[in-house]
Amino acid sequence: MAEKVLTSFTVVEKMQDTGIEVIIVGAGIGGLWAALECWRNGHKVRILDKTKGPETNGDFFTLNPAACKAFKHWPQMKAEHEKAACRPSFSCFQCDGTSLLSHERITSQTTDEMGVTVEAELDTWRHLRPKLQQVLLRQLQRIGLSIEYGSCVTGYEETLDKGFVILDDGSRLEAGVVIAADGIGTKSGQMVLGHTLRARSSGSAVYRCAYPVEVLDTDLILSEHFRLYDGEGGASEMWIGPKLHLITTRNTETFSWAMTHRDNGMSSESWHSTSTPCQPADAIKAIENAWGNCPDILKRMIEITPADTLLDFKIMWRDPNPTWTSPLGRVVQLGDAAHTFVPSSGNGANQAIEDAVSLACCLKIAGQQDIPTAVRVHNLLRFERVSCAQITGFQNQANRENAHWDLLASHPESVKPKLGRWIWEHDAEDYANDNYANACQKLLCSAAFGNTNIPPGYKYRPWNIDQLLEMMESGDPIVFDGDWN
Repeated sequence: MAEKVLTSFTVVEKMQDTGIEVIIVGAGIGGLWAALECWRNGHKVRILDKTKGPETNGDFFTLNPAACKAFKHWPQMKAEHEKAACRPSFSCFQCDGTSLLSHERITSQTTDEMGVTVEAELDTWRHLRPKLQQVLLRQLQRIGLSIEYGSCVTGYEETLDKGFVILDDGSRLEAGVVIAADGIGTKSGQMVLGHTLRARSSGSAVYRCAYPVEVLDTDLILSEHFRLYDGEGGASEMWIGPKLHLITTRNTETFSWAMTHRDNGMSSESWHSTSTPCQPADAIKAIENAWGNCPDILKRMIEITPADTLLDFKIMWRDPNPTWTSPLGRVVQLGDAAHTFVPSSGNGANQAIEDAVSLACCLKIAGQQDIPTAVRVHNLLRFERVSCAQITGFQNQANRENAHWDLLASHPESVKPKLGRWIWEHDAEDYANDNYANACQKLLCSAAFGNTNIPPGYKYRPWNIDQLLEMMESGDPIVFDGDWN
């Protein structure tokens, strides 16, 4: 029987105790969601993180409708998330300054139930990463969970009935299952794959920053250009051109810009600007190298950026890897530890949240006696979908940087973000509940099973980044079989 847990806002329904003990390594968005969903599904949760406290770095990212479905069980957190986020308007400019779209509501090209392409305003929200982090942390506190900060995990081990983490002080912690949500630098690769999965450059990097709007407003030209119209809680602006695109977002408190560019070898795979020498002049030069000239409004925007807020983040890539679970099924990777995303996908945080919901549900279905099967079923249900979502990042980047410039004036809507129905309509919890038994039979008895959470009509086949980069460099659209809309 489900247990009713009273919070200060409303009741959160907690499932019957499963007896499953879970250690979660990493307190990013994916790790925190895994903690919440594991608790709600009746598992006993312990959270470790190597940092000294809550993360305060980060800029804006988007949560799509599929990820937002995870809030349905958390009424107070849902209300706080919607208050902290914004649903910005959308503007777009070509690299020569030509305005294509101005302060429009953000819609996505998708398909309706009959398969007809339509423009739809979906339940998408733009979040500042530290603010969403605080929303999740407050919910953890309300249900009595805390994070053991300063816990640096240096290794993972397993036996037939336990998973283990090794801390830097030599201590060893155990649980029925360990969730490695410790990001791109996870130490779980050796345990899961028998080796560390090789990372390579994607060929791109991204300048990123976020700072108070008061800084922007010291320049009257910038303040006017990036102002919020009446009734707007936020505004996003995209600049597109060959080999480079830039996105700005502002709400009432924070201004942020992110520019994807060809990697010049100076960037670093780190979210901390102190580890990456980077100056505003470097970003201006990148625009000039790509477009021949830096538009004046962008030059002013970049020059006013506080240097200590700007970093150049190398977009490293690990080709899709179908194995996220250790040989004995006691360690499972989640989020960036299992699958990397390029920023233009707009999907990294979303897929981490889906991972968390799916994994917690699979563990509940399997129960304490069958944890290894649970994590393997979860892996089977998630891998193909995640791999397809990774492709969309390259499709979006190619659409922005290899556009048919002569057609944009008559078809400016073609630059809008595309979010296929197969992405936004998905419910990770319902999918796990509906497909667990058949997926289990696939693993145990080689019974027929095919995922339906990928683009309709698409039969999954392995791919790698070299294939996609070759398409991008040739200017060809990145197109696969099936309905990706």
